[in-house]
Formats: sequence, structure tokens, C-alpha cells
Amino acid sequence: MGFRCAPDEPAVIEIGAGTREAERFIGEGWATPLDALPTGAFPLGDGGDIQVYGMPGDEKTLIVARDDTVERWLRLPRLGASDPPTAFVIGDSIADGAEPWILEALPDWTIGFDAVIGRGTNSALTSAESQAALRPDVVVVELGTNDADPVAFRENGVAILDALKHVPLVVWQTAHGPLENIPGVNVHIHGLVSQYPNAVVADWDTFVSDDELSSDGVHPAAEHEDLMANLIAPILTRWLEVADGGGASSCAAQAENAAGVS
Repeated sequence: MGFRCAPDEPAVIEIGAGTREAERFIGEGWATPLDALPTGAFPLGDGGDIQVYGMPGDEKTLIVARDDTVERWLRLPRLGASDPPTAFVIGDSIADGAEPWILEALPDWTIGFDAVIGRGTNSALTSAESQAALRPDVVVVELGTNDADPVAFRENGVAILDALKHVPLVVWQTAHGPLENIPGVNVHIHGLVSQYPNAVVADWDTFVSDDELSSDGVHPAAEHEDLMANLIAPILTRWLEVADGGGASSCAAQAENAAGVS
């Protein structure tokens, strides 16, 4: 069953609507583009101009095709978020500098940080594994700038996302800067995130402009230290709303009643 609660809200698809095992997925701004329909994808249904697919043995992944596009939609937590909502940020110097601004932007959240200057992904797996055991609502990963080898970055990224696969939402922030590794790292971030149904990209690379950064082209300038908070806080706020049954999910009960599946 699919529904849209308002013209300016993204569409939601519910698989198993009306059952205790129902899974909800949100698209549009929350969807991750794919190059092609994954091997083994099987049709679940269609409506209007979209075709919906599942993956064998994986009820947490939903693929939606429309015209020439294929997307993996974001899975929403079945039981909503914690009260208060919890998040953890794993990052390098950019996250370290952003900590007070993120805390200020999300006053109703309980947020922890493990941000180390100069950190690459090779030293972050232990932190990811620790958070996987604690199960916060959201883990934000801000890593990649200090990874000189994009191939090694991808291997570490797989390990980190594997460790966090049961966290309701993982947000991986892309890198930005003049270093030669940045384009390759960002290609891998987008590619990896597309394979994990609980993950989305926060595109720092396109969000920031060079006139907001210091002379190194990487770190926010003194008057723009809130940049990362300005990117991340709205993502977490919107996700919390829909995860708890508001926003794009607010008309789910009415949609189920109209479809006769409640």
C-alpha cells in the first residue's frame, strides 16, 4: 500500500499493511539512486507509474522503479524512535568542531560524540561496533576526508555499515575539499549507502561552498562553524517526525482504513 499525506510530503509505501509485521519505506528525498535493478529483485506490485520490488530473504529492502530511475527507499523503524531520541556522531575534526552547534540545534536529543582530529575510517570500526551494541536511533558518520586510499576507504566503510546495520538510521556525510582522494571517497559513500536500507547520504560536498570554508578548503571558517549542524540537524528532525508517525506518516491509519487493511 502506498500513500502521500500531503502534496509537499514524500510518498510512503507500506508492505504487509495492517499486520504487526508491516514495514514502511519512505522515498523521494529519502531514496537512494541505484544504477540498475538489483539481481534477484522480484515484483511486489505497481501503482500508477511506479513498480515496487523486494529482495529475496530481505524484508528490509524495498526497490522502486519509475521511468528510467531505480531507487532504494529508506526503511522506517517499526516501533518509532526512543524517548528522548538518541544519536551518536563518529567523525574527524569537522565533527569535532561542529559538536557544540549540533547539540544546540538538537536540544531534545541525547547525542554522543567520538570525533578525532585527523581520523580515517580505519580507526572508527571499534566505535561503530560499540554503538551497534548500544543501538542509538541514529548514527552520523562524518569520515573520508583523511582516507588517502579510496579502495581501503571502501573496505572500511563496508565494515562500519555492516556493524551499524541494525541501527534505525545511519547518515554518512560526504567529504569536500581539494585533496585528490575526495572524489573517489564520495563515489564509494554513495555506492555503499545504496546497499544498506537503513542508510542515507548527507551531501556535505554539495552543501558547502568554498567561501564558507577556511583557506584549506576543508574546514568551516570561523564564522561558519555551524555548517555541519545546519546540514545534519534538519535530517534528524525530519526523520524523527516521520519515524514517530508524523509528517509523511501522519495519514497512515486513514490510508489503511481507506484500503480496508486496518
